[in-house]
Amino acid sequence: MEGHVQKLHAENEELLAGSQISRKLVDELRLEVVGLEKEVDRQRFEVSAVAEEKREAIRQLCFSLEHFRSGYKELREAFLEHNRHSVMAS
Repeated sequence: MEGHVQKLHAENEELLAGSQISRKLVDELRLEVVGLEKEVDRQRFEVSAVAEEKREAIRQLCFSLEHFRSGYKELREAFLEHNRHSVMAS
């Protein structure tokens, strides 16, 4: 009977040690999860900022394109008007 009690006591000690190791591992993993969540939030912010920069660059390019298109139309109309006067004068 004494041997059986000692065996059960030893098994209990092993289980407690295993439980403590498991608890420590769970705590470490929780800390790692918190760190990874912070990293994900930081990366989301970065991606959002870069996306806004891209949208602004596209807006600026569209504005420039419209500006040059308008200038081209004016130049073309002036050229065509000049050619009409030249043809009519000849």
